[in-house]
Amino acid sequence: MIWRPVHLDYILNNYEPLSGRVLGVLTSWIIFIAVTIWISLENLPDNWMQTSSDRTQLLQLFLLNPTMLFSLLVMFWFGFEWSFIPVFLSMFIIAVFGHLDPFWGILFGMSFVFGISIYALVYQCAETRYDLRSYKSFFLFVFTSFVASTASSFGAFIWSFSQQLSLVETTTLWNGWWAGTFLQSLFIVGPAIYIFSPYMERVKDRYFNVPDPKKVSIRWVYGAVMTLTIVVSIFILAGEVLGKKRIAEEILSIDSATQQDIIHSLESFEIITWISIWIILSVGAGAVLLIGNWNKELKSKVREKTRKLTIAKADLENSIVEKENLLIELHHRVKNNLAVVTALLDLQIMKSNEQLVKTALSDAMSRIGAMASVHEILYQNEKFSKVDIDKYTTKLCKSISKTYKLKDQEINLHVESNAENLTMEKAIPMGLVLNELLVNAYKHAFKNEKGGNIFVNLEQSEGLLELKVIDDGVGFKADQNPNQKQKGLGTTIIKTLASQLNGIIDLRSEPGNTSFSLSIKLDA
Repeated sequence: MIWRPVHLDYILNNYEPLSGRVLGVLTSWIIFIAVTIWISLENLPDNWMQTSSDRTQLLQLFLLNPTMLFSLLVMFWFGFEWSFIPVFLSMFIIAVFGHLDPFWGILFGMSFVFGISIYALVYQCAETRYDLRSYKSFFLFVFTSFVASTASSFGAFIWSFSQQLSLVETTTLWNGWWAGTFLQSLFIVGPAIYIFSPYMERVKDRYFNVPDPKKVSIRWVYGAVMTLTIVVSIFILAGEVLGKKRIAEEILSIDSATQQDIIHSLESFEIITWISIWIILSVGAGAVLLIGNWNKELKSKVREKTRKLTIAKADLENSIVEKENLLIELHHRVKNNLAVVTALLDLQIMKSNEQLVKTALSDAMSRIGAMASVHEILYQNEKFSKVDIDKYTTKLCKSISKTYKLKDQEINLHVESNAENLTMEKAIPMGLVLNELLVNAYKHAFKNEKGGNIFVNLEQSEGLLELKVIDDGVGFKADQNPNQKQKGLGTTIIKTLASQLNGIIDLRSEPGNTSFSLSIKLDA
């Protein structure tokens, strides 16, 4: 189980502050602080300030210190903020009883908090089980306990300098301090965590529905490393100040002091230096480890995201291929269905004896063919959103010429186009307009003539597309106004389609030169 602290701000933000649940937790916490302080004072040995070569009293103080014992368990089960206050207050009060200056008493209390903070930092960043139910969890706990014990042992030097202890006494105090704290963690805290952690996790989930811990950011790691570095520096500076003060006092009393006493004071500095180097190296190694774990986790997330994106991309590509195949099949079937309709109309033409019916059905076949050509071009192309208008125009003109050109007339069809691809919404109406104009030209422009020319020009420039159909046929009759309203079906179709395209129509006619133009905006 991953370490999941129950932060105080989480409780206050998610539950009513005056509810029985919140008040019960806060009251229990205050009682816990008071009880741990009282037990710590009651548990102090009578001669704890007079260290000797016998470490029994010191080991008893740290191995069976209820404040450190229960506060460490509270840190693992509930969080750092619930444990550091009772530890600090208990040790500060002990420092006061030991006649330490208040400033040094604060540092003395903070030395214990420093040890607990190392546990909190490691388990916040490592994202490893804390219940000692795996080899990785067990070895991480042992290593962290060792580092935390030696880190908190800075308090021994503060106490030693303040109480003017000798080198032997300082060494005894320091050894008893870190060894006792380390043994307490291994043989009391560790088994308690192993046995009671599953039950405590169920209790937390029952009453507070504890969320999973937030992911550690690189900024948080750097901030934590900087904080620990500052704390270590404060302890080192404090030791330097106390050491200098001790040497100064020895020098002032040089008449009664021996050279050996000064040497002992200097040797105390050497111990502090090596301990400081060890702590700084441990913090640095821990920082590298944490940043490495964070980077490893980041890479793992990137790989997972990449894997998911790759899968999503593959699914999207498969979906696109399926849709492309579907569109190909759709356009193919529409074209085939229109071909069936055209064939049915052709059968009807062959069975009909009415010329008007044949003409109407032939015109309908031509219009259906114009629409079918669009779908045929679309399913033959790679792109389905655009129609190759040049190819479409050429195909449509050839089809109409083949259908309506008479054998005894020499009518030449000239097609020019520089237009880009069009959407199907514009291509079909444009094709139907061209179909009506060409059919009309073949039917009426060259009556009683041996032949002529029809020019189809499709030109695109500056967002405009212009279709021109020009013939050199007979034109309109002299008494017919080209601009008057026409009532024929073809004319109605042309005007309707032009309106649909938001186009502008221009019709001019005279013998030998009849022209029709349709201009549309491509972005309309």
